[in-house]
Amino acid sequence: MTQKTVEADKTATSIPAPLLEVFNGPLASTVKNNSEAIANSMQVVPAKLGEFVAGRIKANVQLYQTCQECTDWSDLMDAQQTWLKDTNAAFADQTNTIIAMTQSLFGQIEVPKGTPETKVSDKAHK
Repeated sequence: MTQKTVEADKTATSIPAPLLEVFNGPLASTVKNNSEAIANSMQVVPAKLGEFVAGRIKANVQLYQTCQECTDWSDLMDAQQTWLKDTNAAFADQTNTIIAMTQSLFGQIEVPKGTPETKVSDKAHK
């Protein structure tokens, strides 16, 4: 290896000290202290998602069956509007479930002391 290659190698792999301090300090301790809570919370996600998808598939099948029974455009539009209203409500409920799960997860996470607070900019956004 030439001297130039060795110098380029050191530059490419060197990490600035302040960045290392963040990973070795508050971030490392937060991940270490909260990994079990995060892992436990993530186990719930597939089940909840599966329930939601299964419910949507059943609702879609029900829509197809209802559409087959429609005798005119008015019946078809009523079926579609009912399905759309129910689908909208299901997605709103799922959103609330995700929000609740996220809030629960953050409620379990230990925030390390001495973590710098973020300040909101004084600039007005227009």
